[in-house]
Amino acid sequence: MRTALAVALSFAASGCVSHQHVVGLGPTGTGSTSERQYYVLFGLLQVNEVDTQRFAPELTSYAIDTRFSLTDLLLTTLLLPLTVTTRTVTVRT
Repeated sequence: MRTALAVALSFAASGCVSHQHVVGLGPTGTGSTSERQYYVLFGLLQVNEVDTQRFAPELTSYAIDTRFSLTDLLLTTLLLPLTVTTRTVTVRT
């Protein structure tokens, strides 16, 4: 039973992927703004546009984190019959 649980958790954890873009010197403060990106047909077509320039319009140093997190995994399991997937975009300033 423990082995099956460990295998299931390792598969679930492998679905959490993160990618970071650093602009300028990177984030200098503690602020952050997040928005969810939606795709249909299993990621083939983008539904909405997340404008990261809007999150930090006057700054020249910040970081953009694109993440498929546990929340996105749970949303995908609910929206999978509609072929919808999600990803979280966070701008740290």
